[in-house]
Amino acid sequence: MKKTVFILIIFLSGVSLIAQNIIADHFCTDLSSVPEEWILQAKNDLRIYYGHTSHGSQITSGMSNLQSHIGEPYTFNSSGSGGALFYKEGGGDLGHNGDTTWAQTTRNVLNNGGYNINVVMWSWCGGCSDNTVEGINTYLNKMTELENDFPDVKFVYMTGHLDIWSWANLKARNQQIRDYCIENDKILFDFADIESYNPDYTFFEYANDNCNYYSGPGGSLLGNWALEWCDANPGSDLCWACSCAHSESLNCNLKGRAFWWMAAKMAGWGSGTSSQEITLNEGYQFSSSNLSPNDPDMLSVLSEILNDNLDFVRDSDGNMLRKIGPNWVNGIGDWNPVEGYLFKLNASETLIIEGEITNPQTPIVLSEGFQFVSYLPENSMDALTAFENILSENLEYIRDSDGNMLRKIGPNWVNGIGNCNSGEGYMIKMNILDVLVYPSTK
Repeated sequence: MKKTVFILIIFLSGVSLIAQNIIADHFCTDLSSVPEEWILQAKNDLRIYYGHTSHGSQITSGMSNLQSHIGEPYTFNSSGSGGALFYKEGGGDLGHNGDTTWAQTTRNVLNNGGYNINVVMWSWCGGCSDNTVEGINTYLNKMTELENDFPDVKFVYMTGHLDIWSWANLKARNQQIRDYCIENDKILFDFADIESYNPDYTFFEYANDNCNYYSGPGGSLLGNWALEWCDANPGSDLCWACSCAHSESLNCNLKGRAFWWMAAKMAGWGSGTSSQEITLNEGYQFSSSNLSPNDPDMLSVLSEILNDNLDFVRDSDGNMLRKIGPNWVNGIGDWNPVEGYLFKLNASETLIIEGEITNPQTPIVLSEGFQFVSYLPENSMDALTAFENILSENLEYIRDSDGNMLRKIGPNWVNGIGNCNSGEGYMIKMNILDVLVYPSTK
């Protein structure tokens, strides 16, 4: 059954809150957010071996579509010639319950000095659907052994493709893999997650690998999310036709883009430190940052403006950072990049934050009532566009620092805010729980 799910992701669409954790999922298919320099860095640094059978070929099909339609920088071949990504494909897959043939093949490939492989990825075919807790643990343990024996190689974990006929067990086994990767700072290509969402982030709980979706396990067929989305978005490059094994072209195109996103992450995109300068005016102001600070403690983040010009900082829950007697008391805790904060200043200040860029499509859970939120995109955007996915009866209004509002008057949404800008925060009043995802700039 089709529905929209509201969730709080504990990783930032691959820009994880857990160090070194990379999750390539349905939030990671917008290549416009990936600087070209990091695609080029991936092509320069990575030498990839990818073992797969038919389902796994969907990634390659999507990559091939990018290469044929766009070309540079999304070029790859089996030798890395001509400045392309070294991308060597091998037969076989992760097998079924307890199969470890793939692990020995991996050792053979890595011990072949002529390849100089430094990234290994294997896909499932149908072997995750009928697997067991013990079988998945065998897979995870073998991956750990390989990581220990080949410390200079990055190993990419993967979930199994969707299978409506084995829905409950597959869901549990895929979650077992996800939990392990999150808890142990691994790299995960979340194959099943990408198959569960259309590009508008609509979740299809009972979907199959061919993008059909059903009323439930064993239930009636309701439609095909890929065909429906492309019918509604004619001309989209996400719908470029290709030979997509067992599925629709949109599915392959999304996976090809997620792969390049992951490759850029493995090459170091987002792992360095960026800096953001935020002007804080005298009086009250909602502010935010799209950076995850290197040291998130609020006393550290605000250390340069902890003076008589700062009256207090307040979060959505009423917690405050303020001076009590001679000491600054931090009632907020850590700076959260998806939250906005209310500043009260007696004179203007400039706040400089250093840290890692937060993916602008990170979902922000909106609770019922008032909440301060961060503006994550780097570029300015009309407020109607920025908040388009929450413009419904769930939303009462959005307010900026100057009291300007975006709200519904009669049948129309009226934008009194104008453009949203980096460094600004906003107060949102919701009638029920919802989730905000800023649109991509694609």
